[in-house]
Amino acid sequence: MKVLVVGTGGRDHAIAWKFTQSPRVSRVYVAHGNAGIAETAYCVNLKTIEEMADFAQKQRIDLTFVGPEKPLSAGIADLFASYGLPIIGPGKRASRLESSKCDAKVIMRELGIPVPEFENFTEADKARDYIRSVGYPVVVKADGLAAGKGSLVCESVQEAEDAVRSIMEERIFGDAGERVDIERRLYGRELSFFCFTDGYTIIPMVAAQDYKRARENDEGKNTGGMGSYSPHPWLDDSLVQNIMSKVAEPLIRGVREKYDILYRGILYLGLMLVESGTEVIPYVLEINIRLGDPEAQVILPRLRTDLLDISEAITTGRLDRIKPEWDSDYRLCLIAASGPTKGKKGWYKGYPDRYKIGLPIDGVDQIDKRCQVFHSGTEKNASGQLVTTGGRVLCIVSSGSTLKEARETALSEIAKVRFEGIYYRKDIGLE
Repeated sequence: MKVLVVGTGGRDHAIAWKFTQSPRVSRVYVAHGNAGIAETAYCVNLKTIEEMADFAQKQRIDLTFVGPEKPLSAGIADLFASYGLPIIGPGKRASRLESSKCDAKVIMRELGIPVPEFENFTEADKARDYIRSVGYPVVVKADGLAAGKGSLVCESVQEAEDAVRSIMEERIFGDAGERVDIERRLYGRELSFFCFTDGYTIIPMVAAQDYKRARENDEGKNTGGMGSYSPHPWLDDSLVQNIMSKVAEPLIRGVREKYDILYRGILYLGLMLVESGTEVIPYVLEINIRLGDPEAQVILPRLRTDLLDISEAITTGRLDRIKPEWDSDYRLCLIAASGPTKGKKGWYKGYPDRYKIGLPIDGVDQIDKRCQVFHSGTEKNASGQLVTTGGRVLCIVSSGSTLKEARETALSEIAKVRFEGIYYRKDIGLE
């Protein structure tokens, strides 16, 4: 069978790599990939969803798996479905759960799913008035897609007012800041929770611990993710059932029955677990409609079941026949990012702020073959040299029978990678 993976980042590299492990897959194409993905699969230069659909028809692609949120929000699943092309990912209406934080919060409130106290605003002055009136710390979120960086966690009223100005007036996230979701800041334990679903059956995946802040000790700005590990240290069967019964199941059933939306694909819940007496309440901070990055890089290497079998079960509505098996060993991911570098007109602060690209990368060929190397922002220049093209450049994924073992291996191997300004967090997995 032939598979098309849509995406250019580390998550998409991990998805393509996983499909190449299937004995039933003869060829994996990736639109449009990167230098690392090109060593795993066949990269094709397709930029629009129409080009992808045309390619899938002409090449008789048996399955398409969408990595990032933008093509899903643009309606790629609906377009492929209109041509009878099997695809993993929800349709455009379901994609509003990620492409609009404001709409998602309203939907969940109507379905009785736990969410923080919130209000949505289209006018900056009214947003600021609300911040002054509530009397508690808030998180200010750009409504639209912002590459995982659209949530500003605020410590004070002044910080929150500044966040409103930055998002709504200065438009640091572009049109994503036309509306904002302002929600009460919760304190508890954060968890990234993933499920497979065919719209009726929902199967939880193993969980991952993600690290969003740019700097060690969870300091600095939010990023798309600086590292992760799996299994999660305190997620047990009881907590899984709690999340499934209070969030995942009522959400998938609710959007189907109340909004006539059949949600098929990957469900990613960003949760804050808050203790209330003897009860743990899983509040939903965000919904994503695809695998996370870098969570996918530690979850997929643990998946023993053929991803093609799971994908076919999703597209045919037969997920109830699948029981995924998982490797019990730890996986830990370290992201090598573009850090501070000096340019002709001064310093680049580095990811998630402005960063330099085109920097030569060395040492990747020295990484232990027992580790996976997934590329996020790389390409080959005219001389065939591997160079940087993004803020998150690549990641090292290690394994170990303990978290400590996996962490020590990852730190040892990533030290072999060299490019100007390389930065990675050394506290990933240091629990």
